[in-house]
Amino acid sequence: MKLLGKKMLTNALAVLLVLAILTACATEDTTTDTTTDTSDSNSQTESTDTSDADTVGGKILFLSSNSSGAVYDFNIAFLDMWTEELGYTYEIVYGDSSNDPAGNLQAVKNAMTNDVVGLIAMQDGGIGNILDEYPDLYVAGLASDMASVYGPEGASASAATNDRFLGTVAPGYASGVDSGKMYFDDVVKKGYKKIAVAMFPGFAYPQNTIADQTLRAEIEEYNKTADEPIEITGEEGIVLMFSPMDESFFNEPENQDLDAIIGLCAGQQFIYPALASAIGNGLANPDTKLLTAGFQNEQALIDDVGTGIVQTLYLPNYEEIFFPLAMLDNAIQGDMYDDFEQSEVLDGVYVTISSDEIMTNIEDNSPIPNADMSKLSVTLEKGKQFLTRYNPDATYAELKEFMLSDAFSEKAYE
Repeated sequence: MKLLGKKMLTNALAVLLVLAILTACATEDTTTDTTTDTSDSNSQTESTDTSDADTVGGKILFLSSNSSGAVYDFNIAFLDMWTEELGYTYEIVYGDSSNDPAGNLQAVKNAMTNDVVGLIAMQDGGIGNILDEYPDLYVAGLASDMASVYGPEGASASAATNDRFLGTVAPGYASGVDSGKMYFDDVVKKGYKKIAVAMFPGFAYPQNTIADQTLRAEIEEYNKTADEPIEITGEEGIVLMFSPMDESFFNEPENQDLDAIIGLCAGQQFIYPALASAIGNGLANPDTKLLTAGFQNEQALIDDVGTGIVQTLYLPNYEEIFFPLAMLDNAIQGDMYDDFEQSEVLDGVYVTISSDEIMTNIEDNSPIPNADMSKLSVTLEKGKQFLTRYNPDATYAELKEFMLSDAFSEKAYE
């Protein structure tokens, strides 16, 4: 039955083109999408009006770090549903490809109109500049640790105490220390004795470097008392400069007999192809596994998780977009939580996919593969209890507790 279900899902996904999921079932009859080219920037904006003509609310800009894929499709469907419910319109603004502060500011400028009341930002470049340019604009982050805001000597450090900046939720653990320990625990649990690390560059993702260092420190400490020590290759992880791993990685003798590769990046996209090819060509240990993050909505990759090369997939739950939306709505409506004092970074919750059973639950019962809003964990009814317009007694402490709960883990879809 499961195989039949997967075949049916494959057929359904084949019918849907890349942008066919731009509206969820609940809003597909009431949503109008238009795309606008800007003349003074390479950025493009996609404007979506989901409110009735007489609805008062204003427009929310969404500074997106991507322009296609499962996350993008989900975010649009989620915003379609919630902005219609709350009486806003929204507009997609494509962030600078290098997260350049000037580029992000220009993208926001190109989309700015008198009715813009809030910004959800998936990139941290230029947050301070945007707040300086638009001092009345409420801003909240998504899938970003906002390193330039909260990091040491961050370029946008002033935003942390700005009343208009409402905080952010990270894509998983905000601290590389926690991420490194998470991967270490998985390595020990699975009994791997020889591993390598691949990651995106530290200048763009500084927490990756910290995670790599933490993993190595944990292994060094573990080896002091272990009967069978763990070997980790190289002095540091191999850096993938936003391009896929080259199969030549496995020509190095130290990389030819690996038990696992830790992918501190979107490993299904950037590591899996080279590893699968190397195994097929006899260059890599056929039992080499991959522990990584992210999600690729391709059926062959979905079917592999938990049963093939990818043994654990740590997926920051897309539904965490609810956090910036809730914070913005409360602020825009002039009724922020009484106990909210200052912005902060919240850890994101991982959907940890480590077996075929969990992967099947995610396929069948969650909105992650195809942006089906009928399968949300954060339903309209559940989400409204954290919005002060519906629940005057709602608190920031309760929202934080909710954001860190199993409503966002794999358990929500069992």
